[in-house]
Amino acid sequence: MNYNSFKQYILSHLKEKYPEEEYEINVRKIMKNNGIQLEGLCIFDKKENISPTIYLDSYYEKYLSGTILAEILYLIEMEYDRGMKLRPLMPNVKSYYEAVRSQIIMRLVNYEKNKEILEDCPYFRFHDLAISFRWLAHWDEIGISTALITNKDLERWKVSKEQLYEDAMKNTRRIFPLQIRRLKEMMESYELDLGHEDFDLFVLTNTQGINGATSILYEGVLKDFASYRKSSFYLLPSSIHEMMICLVDSQISEHMLLSLVKEANHMVVTMGEVLSDNIYYYDYEKDELTMILNDL
Repeated sequence: MNYNSFKQYILSHLKEKYPEEEYEINVRKIMKNNGIQLEGLCIFDKKENISPTIYLDSYYEKYLSGTILAEILYLIEMEYDRGMKLRPLMPNVKSYYEAVRSQIIMRLVNYEKNKEILEDCPYFRFHDLAISFRWLAHWDEIGISTALITNKDLERWKVSKEQLYEDAMKNTRRIFPLQIRRLKEMMESYELDLGHEDFDLFVLTNTQGINGATSILYEGVLKDFASYRKSSFYLLPSSIHEMMICLVDSQISEHMLLSLVKEANHMVVTMGEVLSDNIYYYDYEKDELTMILNDL
């Protein structure tokens, strides 16, 4: 069946389990990173008026891959039950800032691809990127749950975006500690044909591997790495989850690095995880980060 038929099937069967006298079930468009729209299913318990968002697109992919509908319904119900069990951990973010202050985090996103969302949110420009802010509702071994902070939230909290940045910087580094490792050590099965046997890449991310590119914002990270290696270097935004570091003495051209990033973004990285086609150069002597525009 096509997606619309699949959606109607899921909704009709969920309404049998969650009767309209007690629940309100709807599907809404959710704007995600890089302007991607997904359909989010919500099952609101009328007593609490709260629901986790369940993305139907991923379940439709499971259906197309051969998962039977009964199994998909079961998985959706399990995801809903798990989300509802986590709700006591989520403070009332609409009331006061102190309730979420220790959970405010930052995330780097592509500015142009997220312009529409950013119009309603506090952010800072960072070259061709934007530093956006979220509050971390829950995290465990399965993943994290976050919500985007909006301008209305700041007005309600009576907090400046400068204060938001200060708190987010402390929290993000504490909750998502920095990790830098050689690519060869981290992904031995990963193959890159870059035309040079001595090519050496480092992966800059965080220990969770989630939105790890943000860690380039941590104070002193770039300077400390350059001082340790005694070298300037290039930063390659391989995705929102990590940056690749290439030392300038690796005997590889800027043109090749730009080509590599652009090709990866178009062939390997999913649209929602693309950070930038451009690359960045950190000058060891000047302690300065500049952007190199990709015009290939």
